[in-house]
Amino acid sequence: MSAGALGALQLPGVLTRLRADLLSYLRHVQWLRRAGGPSLRTLEPELGALQARLDRLLRRLQLLMSRLALPQAPPDPPAPPLAPPASAWGGIRAAHAILGGLHLTLDWAVRGLLLLKTRL
Repeated sequence: MSAGALGALQLPGVLTRLRADLLSYLRHVQWLRRAGGPSLRTLEPELGALQARLDRLLRRLQLLMSRLALPQAPPDPPAPPLAPPASAWGGIRAAHAILGGLHLTLDWAVRGLLLLKTRL
């Protein structure tokens, strides 16, 4: 995201996008836990903790949006189920991609929220 785009951020847009992104990553983490296979079994405690943290973060985000009287986003339509990875290596690659994307999303959210905090 460019510096100009960061300057144009508005609180409702940031929170709505963050909620949608976190819901998507929560769904992907749940999928990893179900379909990861033996190659990801060693990560089960960490994936479980990540899922719990995403759930808690989503609840807190919803509470914040309610307190600020921001418009509630319509419920997301049901998404088609994700196919299981084709191989053990495919599961590892999927986990790496999901967790890397989550890291970038959270980095974007922190930058946006810190910028908005200075404006409030």
